[in-house]
Amino acid sequence: MRSFNAFLDRAVGRDLACGLLFSGIALVGFINVSGNTMLMNTLGRGPDPGPALLPLTVLSFMLLGGSLLLLKGLAGWALHSRRTAEQTPPQNNVPFGRHTHAVALFVSLLALPSVVTSLGFLPATWLFATPWLIWLEYRRCHRLRRALLLGIMTAALLSLALYLIFITLLGVAL
Repeated sequence: MRSFNAFLDRAVGRDLACGLLFSGIALVGFINVSGNTMLMNTLGRGPDPGPALLPLTVLSFMLLGGSLLLLKGLAGWALHSRRTAEQTPPQNNVPFGRHTHAVALFVSLLALPSVVTSLGFLPATWLFATPWLIWLEYRRCHRLRRALLLGIMTAALLSLALYLIFITLLGVAL
């Protein structure tokens, strides 16, 4: 029974954290998209919905998914806390240090729009994606050279693909 309670504590905490993260990213995105008057003025003009439709749609789905995860976590927390009220208080087995990478990702996402305005879309996207992809690959394979090579190449391809899709094809104004 104790291992099930520990699992439930982690699952509820993960749902709450993921729900907050995705909802927060979506809200920051909505603020950035709605603050761009050139982009918002293209919405609904004529038969073409404009380049604002895609980011608004993606952000809406992110906010919906984050809100559902948050509600699931809140419901699980209420149910679990009611069940364990008579038992021993739950122990927090997950130290904060395990979540610093998620906090760092969130902070770097908050800094990304200002970096895009100062450096431009392509270099800022590459500078943002490269360390994260290197870190993720190193975590997976524990080989530094391989992580560096794959992280740099993947970040370059990802940045180029995002540039081609959003700037060239869709004409999203920055």
